This record gives sequence, C-alpha cells and structure tokens, in this order.
Amino acid sequence: MSDKTKIEYISRLVQEELAESGDSLEFKNKFIGDEGLETLCDVDGLEKVENLDLTRNHITHRSISFLARCPRFTGLKRLYIGENNLGDRGAIALSQALFLPQLVHFDARFNHIGQDGGRALAMAAFKKIQVFILQDNQTGDECLDALARNPGFMHTRKLNLYRTELSDKSVKTLARSKVLKKLKHLNLARNVLRLDSALALAKTKTLTNIETLLMFDTFIGDQGVEALTRSESLPKLKTLRMT
Repeated sequence: MSDKTKIEYISRLVQEELAESGDSLEFKNKFIGDEGLETLCDVDGLEKVENLDLTRNHITHRSISFLARCPRFTGLKRLYIGENNLGDRGAIALSQALFLPQLVHFDARFNHIGQDGGRALAMAAFKKIQVFILQDNQTGDECLDALARNPGFMHTRKLNLYRTELSDKSVKTLARSKVLKKLKHLNLARNVLRLDSALALAKTKTLTNIETLLMFDTFIGDQGVEALTRSESLPKLKTLRMT
C-alpha cells in the first residue's frame, strides 16, 4: 500500500467514525498496524476525538512514539490499547504522551509490558485518571509501589492488576496508600498473594471506599477471606469474589 493510499484509507476511517459518533474512533480489530498508527497521527480532525480504541491492531513500540508525540489529540479522554505488543519500550514511550494528563480511562491489558514499562506508566504524569487497567502484563511489585505513591492517581476509582505478578510486598504498600482513597473497584486476582495481603487490606485505614474486591485464584486461604469479610475498615464492601 503506497503512502498516499494509506493516508486516504486512514483518513476515510476517521471521517466515517467521527461522522457516526462525533467523538470516538472505534478502531478495534482494524489491523492498522504500526504504519496505520503513524499515518493516523497525521490526519485531520483528531482534536474532536475523546475516545480512541486501538485494541488488537498489531501495534508495537515502533509507532507508539508517534502517538505519544502527536499534538492533535487535545480532547482525548479514553485510550484503549489492549491486546497489542507494546512491550517495555512501548510502555515507556507511552508514559511520556502529551495527552496523559487529560486521560480519565487507560486500558493497556495484554501488551507484554514488564517491570520497566510498568514502573514508567505508574510514575507517569496522570492527573485525572479514574480507570487504570494493566491486566495480564508482567509489571510486578515496583509498578504497584510507584502507583500507590503517585498523586496523579488520586481520582482513580477502578484499578485492574489481574495477573500482573504481584506479591504481598506491594499489596501492603497499596493498603497504606494515601493516594487511592477514592478507589472503589480493585482487581488483584491471579497473583501470588497470601494471607499477609488479605490482612493488610482488611486493616487498611485509607482504602475505605472499596465496594468490589476480586482476589480469586490467590493463596489468601479461609483465614484471609474471613479477615476481609469481617473487616471494619471496608464498610462499603459489597462484592468479594474469591472463586
């Protein structure tokens, strides 16, 4: 596909999507790849975009720097970029994106992001983020440690760290976080968490607004479940999923 043809194709997609929604680019499963994303950053009309869905598009670190530097996404609020192959290099580039301070929703699940990329995202310049999803990445404890201390996450209501190679160490830090006081939905399922994690959350003095807690496929045991269900520190807890 020639450069002119690519530009025409991506421009047509943008026009069609904006004509239908007004503010959303629903590119999920469009398979635009790195070349398509680079081209997208050069088309007109991106200032109108509030929701950008790039899920499952064969995107790698090669094109993320173009997206991160693109000055046209001045109204972007929600970014869905899951099920691609960003890796650490892509996550680090994305952590420096010009639009990060205005995002309220960020979803980067299934992207082969490791500890370096996770740490970079957790330390990034978010200011308004309410939903943050890193599900099924190998981001580890350092990511959660940094996130729990980053004031940019003070508005976060939903945190999904399902199967991200967490241990008790970072969950203890999370339980003491003064940043995440507004957190309502917490997914820590399928991590190697034991009784200490459950006890830390059960005794939290800051995460008192949690309504939904997912900790299935962990190792907290019956004692951990009992501690959470009887916790006076979690008065708003409505859903505790263990299986």
